Amino acid sequence: MKMVQRWVSIFLSGAILSTLVACGAANDNSQTQLATTQAPAGSDQELFGSSLFVGDSIIGGLTNDDLLPEANVMGGLGATVQSTLDNVEEIASRKPSHVFLSMGQNDLGEQPDKEKTFVQQYTQLVDRIRELLPSVRVYVLSITPVDAASPVGAFMNPQIEAFNTALQKMAKEKGVDYIDLAPIFQQHKIQYDEDGSHFTNSFYPILLGYLKESTDLAHQPRGPVLTDPNEAYKAAFRHSVFLGDSILGALSYLNKLDSANVIAPSGATLALALMNVEKLASQAPEHVFILLGSNDIRLSDKQEFVERYRQLIGSIRSKLPKAKLHILSIPPVAEKALKQEPLYTNITDFNQSLEQLADEVKADYVDLSPLFAANNIHYADNGVHFKPNFYPLLLDYLKGLVK
Repeated sequence: MKMVQRWVSIFLSGAILSTLVACGAANDNSQTQLATTQAPAGSDQELFGSSLFVGDSIIGGLTNDDLLPEANVMGGLGATVQSTLDNVEEIASRKPSHVFLSMGQNDLGEQPDKEKTFVQQYTQLVDRIRELLPSVRVYVLSITPVDAASPVGAFMNPQIEAFNTALQKMAKEKGVDYIDLAPIFQQHKIQYDEDGSHFTNSFYPILLGYLKESTDLAHQPRGPVLTDPNEAYKAAFRHSVFLGDSILGALSYLNKLDSANVIAPSGATLALALMNVEKLASQAPEHVFILLGSNDIRLSDKQEFVERYRQLIGSIRSKLPKAKLHILSIPPVAEKALKQEPLYTNITDFNQSLEQLADEVKADYVDLSPLFAANNIHYADNGVHFKPNFYPLLLDYLKGLVK
């Protein structure tokens, strides 16, 4: 199943060596408010205005073509059930009346305990959401199939069916609604993206139409429309781009910054960041914040790391000669992560070399250690990523650099 996991990692995350998943941030002061402008009556935005769609990058496509506002969608590249569980406080902070859960392809695997672990974590997620939001109605969506014509469709789809059977059983036991999406694929000719897993934008209106019929949402009581509490951050960093791995990817996953201001796929390394320089240049930012190393430190020695970083800086400078570059230090990891990966003990040494490199190339070096020293930072389950309260702290720490 390693081949399957590698395929999912490449195409769902848009990254190589995807072993880490996105985690995100919640603003503790976030509140769900009545929208100042109402969506047209009967529109998808009006009907699903108090709903939150949570899952991986497949469900994240609901924001394509502005179909739904980003406040109503938490869909991240490489997201798993565990990473969603790590960010459950963000779900609660938006105070939705309905939560649609849609994930699973990143959890696939043929190991004997994969399906069992998936169900256990999904159960914990449902329980935690109901604990934090007692009046919320939870819908569990089946895992969408892979294109049967894709190279891995023949052996991925049977596993997806098995996981869906277990998911349906779990939903019944927990007393939550299970929505089987299979009829969509039987009734429509669904167009897949080139990866054979994601969908073209035409899929999403079909999906919402099916959910209208399956939930009778139009006749259910709904709460206030979810609104975006992060406008101040988005305004502060509107001329900035954050380039990195999934630690930074959480900024867009949880709508702290607009997706156009974040280029940070799961599992990203310096090599992948170099491939994204053209995309970065197309944004023409005034400031570029770079946070990379949590993946590279496990894959290369310090000298190779520094030389690749130097190459990345040179490539960015050639495309964006006037942009201000900010090199962020590699964040520390929790003790749990140190025990699992001893190479993380080299973070301090790598950061010292990064600081020297920044001085050599005349870039701004941003030491994050004071942020960790001054705050009680909570880690996600893997001990590398962070719980929601980290990200407002990070943005507050950095926003003085863009004034």
